Amino acid sequence: MLDESAMKTIIIIYLIFIGMLANAQSKPGLYLTMDLDMELCDHKMKLMNTESLFCLSGEPAVEVNLFDRVEELVYDSVAQMRGFSIILTAKGKDFISTLARKLPGHDLGLVVNGMLVSIIELEGVNYPGKIVIWDQYDSQAMEWLHGSLVRSVTRYNKKS
Repeated sequence: MLDESAMKTIIIIYLIFIGMLANAQSKPGLYLTMDLDMELCDHKMKLMNTESLFCLSGEPAVEVNLFDRVEELVYDSVAQMRGFSIILTAKGKDFISTLARKLPGHDLGLVVNGMLVSIIELEGVNYPGKIVIWDQYDSQAMEWLHGSLVRSVTRYNKKS
């Protein structure tokens, strides 16, 4: 019988595989959430590790080229959470600030490797040039997310 850690690893690998098959053409980046009836939505995605379903824009509103770098994964012992920051370029910071002002009812969905991994609220947020991602439940999923984002940003930065 498998222990809990082995089961989590198998589930993560399965979710990654299924997500990649279902959304093979999804570019990494931040997608606008759309307030549509799910039956009318062309780009539905389930938030990783939840049952929450979101309707997303067909293309990223904020592509990886507006991410300057991904900072190291850290552990906050007080909050007992792991997290990291995505540092935005100056253009990325300005663009997200504009989105927040002009589309106050929308959020951004972070898609990585064809999976919706986080929802970032735009309303009422003053972006200081970075997006912080925290997780208190599954450190293996957080390591996967962090590594995938680092590779995506590094790959893009090498091209430019």
